[in-house]
Amino acid sequence: MGRDLQDFALIRRVLRLRAFQFLVTLPTAALVAVVLISTWVGIEHPGFNFGIVFTWVVWWGALLLSLVFLGRAWCLACPVGAVGEWIQRLSLWWRSSYTAGYHFRWPRLLRNMWLPTALFVVFIWLDNGLGIANSPRLTAALIAILLLGAAWVDLFFERRTFCRYVCPLTSFIGVTALVSVLELRARDREVCRTACPTKDCFRGSSRNYGCPMVEFPGAMDTNLNCILCTECVKGCPHDNVALRLRAPGRDLWAMTRPRLDGAASAAVIVGLATIVPLLTMTFLPDLRGALAGLLPGGDAPRLVAVAILFAAGIATSVALVYAFGHLSRLAAGDPTVSTRALFARYAYALIPVGLAKYLADLLDHLLRTWGALADVTRALAIDFPFNRAIPGRVTVVHLLGPSQTYLLQAGLLLAGLLVALYAAHRISLRVSPGREAAFASLLPMAGLGFVLTLVSLWTLGIGFF
Repeated sequence: MGRDLQDFALIRRVLRLRAFQFLVTLPTAALVAVVLISTWVGIEHPGFNFGIVFTWVVWWGALLLSLVFLGRAWCLACPVGAVGEWIQRLSLWWRSSYTAGYHFRWPRLLRNMWLPTALFVVFIWLDNGLGIANSPRLTAALIAILLLGAAWVDLFFERRTFCRYVCPLTSFIGVTALVSVLELRARDREVCRTACPTKDCFRGSSRNYGCPMVEFPGAMDTNLNCILCTECVKGCPHDNVALRLRAPGRDLWAMTRPRLDGAASAAVIVGLATIVPLLTMTFLPDLRGALAGLLPGGDAPRLVAVAILFAAGIATSVALVYAFGHLSRLAAGDPTVSTRALFARYAYALIPVGLAKYLADLLDHLLRTWGALADVTRALAIDFPFNRAIPGRVTVVHLLGPSQTYLLQAGLLLAGLLVALYAAHRISLRVSPGREAAFASLLPMAGLGFVLTLVSLWTLGIGFF
């Protein structure tokens, strides 16, 4: 295990501040307020709308990078979850004796990742079908729906129910945060189990709130649900919570209880990054044209066509991971391990392949639209915060040419593949009785990771060459 970052006095002091989370959230809340105003009343030209560029270039890029280095740190700073929490607690950071709402428990049937994974698919489908990332008004509507949804859900249900079970980004953020080099864990689980009857980190006390994600740090072994709020750091009476650096992707193979819903979410996320773009680039124009004669005009033909291709791509991705898991079972020759169990293990290993593709797509966007950030900042400054003025023509800055950009993207994809192969290797050692069986089990999943990386290389290259 890596060194506890709380060994540094400054970090320890900051994490233990009662107002730590509020101070982190306050700047992002101010930015989101500006983004909401800009997208709601500002100019509709996406090249000059601050909210559009900030949300879909700056924020999305920062989110993807933070997943690698800081896990679910965005959830710590997210004003959407914070608004619901502030209303529920009737406080911004202090420990309040009074609360609002009903504090119902979320239905047991929905305590999983199926709903947020489905909502993430809907979110990506609407973006592809309606172009939310290029529409200020639709972006404003999306932000408003999330804010109102979080406030409504957290008024009825306990803690951050919205963030754990409803937010359309929680499955994507939680699953990809498994790759992170940062973790928050109990130093000694035995202390949590036998020496701490109060479980203040989970239940809360007069000094601190319990874990807002309804997660017990003493049993936590992945980043899946930890939002780094540090309530457990402040509340643990035994100083038994550590914040450590570790090997990237360790959760992918070290988790003790891989869940089927998380594995399915991983397969869906990887499919959205790799197989869905392949089908969309290949079949969308013809399918949309065919549907145009059957459906009313407007956005309907494109929405239906994208929905069909999304369903086909996601089904193909899940089926491939399951089928290759079955091949791994046959190759290892171990009848005691089921295909379902191998699917639940190996699906997580492919997460770096999907994350690398998301990062590669972002890299292309950043290198081609870098000048837009200066444009929208200048436009916002002229008419702050309404963003209704156009300062001039759009600045086009190509920091690198197509070939250089593609090489960087290929490097990202290769790095993702290598992490995925290492994770699959470590998983194979856990699920197989010997090294020979482990190597045989590994080969099919390694082949699938390689094929998905080739698919990503092709879909990225088709736009350049």
